[in-house]
Amino acid sequence: MGHPYTIREIARQAGLSEATVDRVLNHRGGVRESTAREVRQAIEDLDRQRTQVRIGGRTFMIDIVMQTPERFSSAVRDALEAELPSLHPAIVRSRFHFRETDPAAELVKDLDRIAARGSQGVIL
Repeated sequence: MGHPYTIREIARQAGLSEATVDRVLNHRGGVRESTAREVRQAIEDLDRQRTQVRIGGRTFMIDIVMQTPERFSSAVRDALEAELPSLHPAIVRSRFHFRETDPAAELVKDLDRIAARGSQGVIL
């Protein structure tokens, strides 16, 4: 899986440890498929965010948590990513946590994971 990002950058985007990202990227065992999917999603997110030109501003990481139909969540993602580059000199990166249906307990788990790894903002 070729990409221009460091393991540290992918790990931060995915909210995982660098060791876990390294295991996924190098196809080592001991990683759940859902975790590998998170790493692939992080790389896709970084690819989309690449349109933001680095001017030396501060980087902010925000998390967007939504339980909604995919057509709506993808429209929100597209709209947000279209506006993020206009926030220069700040660089805003986003992690998306989209689900179509799940019990409230799963959303609470997502929020607990976000709190554990840190975020500069959460949009529900």
